[in-house]
Amino acid sequence: MKKKLVLSSIVSILLLQNSINANTKIDSVTVTTATKTQRTIDGVSASIQVITQKDIKRINAESLKDIIKKLSGLTIQYGTFPSASSKSKSSISIRGMSANGTLFLIDGRRMAGEVKNPYDLDRIPASSIQRIEIVKGPMSTLYGADALGGVINIITKKPTEDVQVDFSVRYGQNKDGDAKNKNASFSLRGKKDKLLYSIYANSTNTTPYTQKEKANVLVNQIGGPNHGSKQKPSNLTPVTPSYALSGLNDIYNHDVTYKEDSQTYTVGGRFDYLISDNSKVGLDINYFDETRDGSYVGYFHPSNISPAPGKKIPVFNIPVNSKDENERLDLGFDFETNINEDLILKLRAYRSYYEKRNTTTAKYFKQMGYDSKSQSASNGMNANVEIFTYEALINYIVNDSHLLTAGVEKRDEEREASVFTNSTDMSIKKVDYKAIYLQDEWKINETLNATLGLRYDKVSNAENKTTFKVGLVKNFSKELNLRTNFAQGYRTPDIREMYINKQTPNGLQQGADVAGYDLKPEFTNSYEIGIFGEYKDLRYSSSIFLNDIDDRISQVLKSNGTSSYYTFENVSSAQTKGFELDLTYDILSNLSTTLSYTELQTKNKDTNKDLEFNPKRTINLSFEYLPTDNFVLILSSRHIGKQYYQENINNTKKDKYTNNYTLFDLSANYKINKNSEFFFGVDNIFDKEVNDVIGSNIGTFFYTGMKFIF
Repeated sequence: MKKKLVLSSIVSILLLQNSINANTKIDSVTVTTATKTQRTIDGVSASIQVITQKDIKRINAESLKDIIKKLSGLTIQYGTFPSASSKSKSSISIRGMSANGTLFLIDGRRMAGEVKNPYDLDRIPASSIQRIEIVKGPMSTLYGADALGGVINIITKKPTEDVQVDFSVRYGQNKDGDAKNKNASFSLRGKKDKLLYSIYANSTNTTPYTQKEKANVLVNQIGGPNHGSKQKPSNLTPVTPSYALSGLNDIYNHDVTYKEDSQTYTVGGRFDYLISDNSKVGLDINYFDETRDGSYVGYFHPSNISPAPGKKIPVFNIPVNSKDENERLDLGFDFETNINEDLILKLRAYRSYYEKRNTTTAKYFKQMGYDSKSQSASNGMNANVEIFTYEALINYIVNDSHLLTAGVEKRDEEREASVFTNSTDMSIKKVDYKAIYLQDEWKINETLNATLGLRYDKVSNAENKTTFKVGLVKNFSKELNLRTNFAQGYRTPDIREMYINKQTPNGLQQGADVAGYDLKPEFTNSYEIGIFGEYKDLRYSSSIFLNDIDDRISQVLKSNGTSSYYTFENVSSAQTKGFELDLTYDILSNLSTTLSYTELQTKNKDTNKDLEFNPKRTINLSFEYLPTDNFVLILSSRHIGKQYYQENINNTKKDKYTNNYTLFDLSANYKINKNSEFFFGVDNIFDKEVNDVIGSNIGTFFYTGMKFIF
């Protein structure tokens, strides 16, 4: 055991590139996210999915979204961002725990963004990813607040002993020539004496995909018998201030953007310097720059008609154009040393800085009283977000039965934004986090292992929390293994949920602190039991889980008599429960199949209704066929069950369900020689439509490209 731990410390950053596919044995896959130590996947009590670089290449993924959408048990959700462009931005929910309950990490680091957790999946290029580890279920005992539903740790390409150069190009578009995607990526990895390095760069350009939607325009009537009401432009009362807006149409058939016109650049790298056989220092760098343009139906946009100084007449359900110019820079430094053969010390400090600049302008600015489009700019949601994190941990072998991991963490989060006052002025809000945690990996005997964890978090804007975890793994045989897990998780209200005070294109939003509401952290007790193993050509894993949620934080629509606004409250206790099954079977030596099945039930205990946007059933089925050693053909399908949601109609919420749907994809890879590979594919072969409220679908999408390795 001592030997394994020492080896782990030397190569912990050079994670193994095993693949969970037809040729991989369960006990050969190594993971780190679930315990912050290297463990084989059959020794981890939590549910975990591993997606390797080989898996990513096989499906010809362009972005993280292309990878996630093929995984069962993870739900891509839209509309989780407080902006008009939210229809085109996606985030992830794990086991029905909402996008805010999914903690995204890059190389174990938190990322700064618009809001705390929902993160647009198109921003992360697949070409920079070496490996993804997804831990399902609460992980607050190791990662603190926000790891309520689980953790997605994106591990970027790491240095190699030999020089390796990768270059790829990819082009795609839908059947109508829309949603074009041009991608080019490059990476260089190697070693020079004691310096190991990995450098990567990516460029992605997309053109928009839009759908016609009806905008039923309303104007706030000022003056006359209908004063204070919302009226169609054609019904505005003459000789009143609002009548100046009667030139607007009652209805616009507007092209709403579901995939934006965008340009994204990403560059980054990892550098390790071996100080000695027992010590090393490392530096991580990641930078991205993006520009995005789209057109939407904004709930609200001010006109340039002022019945009184500083009082502009609002127009509702009006087409707007939105432009984002965003940058993020991540810098991380770490140090690792073997103090002796039983004790490893790891120190890390990192900074993530995000700058967002948004411009929202009126599509029909002249009819709204403006002289130019730029003059109509309003509702810009600008932000400077900075996260500083410091962490120290030790791995200590007490004896042959106990491996302790102990750590302390301090995180400072500062957001300077234009959303905290109902104006364009920038103001600052800060939150500080401090934590201490302890984990014991206990080898009870040769076939029974336990993991126990405890963490205490102190948060400046919420009550302090203690979380606990215990898990067991029993290895009966190669064919049958049992794991069970109890874990606690919590999520503190983010800065937006507490302090936002902004008239946004989606409506007026006021944080709990602004509305005078005492918003408490969300807390979850999670229970899980599962079995896994392999028999001849069959590998399987299945589990059942139950999450009990107290003080669930939700956005709610409130009214103050004359107008309505959105705020955040602890609305209920809730529950999510379900069943997951994963099977891989080698039908022939060159033909294999993989099945992933998730059955999910969610409930708001106060209303007895489902939680919004959680499919009741998800099924992924794929077949991989190798007609020759150089040619791989993959046919895959994914079935997404119906999802409950509430539609806001005239400030009244109506219960709705989306339709279920099934999509079929085809991809092929041909290895020309040892240095080059050609690939092509078709997504959504049968052009299946998807409800707009869950992100729509760009239709049948064709792509092709080349990969080069030297």
